[in-house]
Amino acid sequence: MKTLYTLLLGTLGGWAAWWLGLPLPWMLGPLLLVTCLALKGIPVQVNRQANRFFLGVLGFWLGTGFEAGLLSELLTWYPSVLLMLLSVLCTLLLNTWVFKRLAGLDTVTSVFSSLPGTMNAVVIQGDRLGGDARWIAIAQTLRIALVVISTSMIFYFMPGQALASPTIETGGWTDLFWILLVPVGWWTAKQLRLPMAEFLGPLLVSALLSVTLVQIELPGWVMIVTFVVLGSSIGSRFFGTALSALLKVSGYAVLATTLGMLMAALFAALTSKLTGIPLSHAFLSLVPGGVGEMALIATAAGIDPLYIAYIHLIRLFVLIISAPLLSQLLVRHQRKQDRDQQSTR
Repeated sequence: MKTLYTLLLGTLGGWAAWWLGLPLPWMLGPLLLVTCLALKGIPVQVNRQANRFFLGVLGFWLGTGFEAGLLSELLTWYPSVLLMLLSVLCTLLLNTWVFKRLAGLDTVTSVFSSLPGTMNAVVIQGDRLGGDARWIAIAQTLRIALVVISTSMIFYFMPGQALASPTIETGGWTDLFWILLVPVGWWTAKQLRLPMAEFLGPLLVSALLSVTLVQIELPGWVMIVTFVVLGSSIGSRFFGTALSALLKVSGYAVLATTLGMLMAALFAALTSKLTGIPLSHAFLSLVPGGVGEMALIATAAGIDPLYIAYIHLIRLFVLIISAPLLSQLLVRHQRKQDRDQQSTR
């Protein structure tokens, strides 16, 4: 019931944003309204499984635009991947410095507050290593929310760009049966231990069908529901956060996110110059946001969402496989600091 209640509020926020003419109204409207309600202490929540299912719907929808020719094109995107990895490293080091030196946090909390990975995994792992879970959770939630809002505004005001919302009257009711393949793809990817199985599995299923020339078209209202669910989900993460704690973290989180966006812009310009990929495509693939939200913005902006999703998924995959090594390094660093403190006593 709480999920339904939250999504109804999110829909109201989406309608208000649409009426006001805001960019990406069906995602930003729910995000802003639900965030405000959460900070006021109103119990809002989006069921985690519901959020992951609609992330799968998004992945399935993105896969419908896959063509056989893209297989060979993927191989030409490796320079973008290398530049993305360098961008992530620079952003991580810079933001860790912000949280450690300016905010005065310990190393573990600083690193995991800066890590642009899957939020739940980052918070859990940071907590296990002795970091401040509340700081990490607030910093990560603010990062995602700020990136979604700022990126939407950038593309809204960018010359030659426009953010279009999906229309309700698209496709037929029979096309809804395709959504039954979403949990199938999710389960299969989970068995194969693929990163972000709920997103990547359905994407691969619909991409395979598209390559075999199966015509798939989801109704536009399904995508509006997806916008509302993802926006409401981000906003609901602020529930239980004291305003004083949010204000304490927000200044440093805003600074870290701003530096991350500037780093993304710098490497996007470099990527565009070296590879010929349009600046808007490169920038959206490098901003430190979630793969689902960035793919939605790409679609609304008329940008190839598969390129965006591909780069972001590679980022998440690299972070997942490197997390154990990073954890070991942080543990050793923490032990060394403890020994140094004991020796000076």
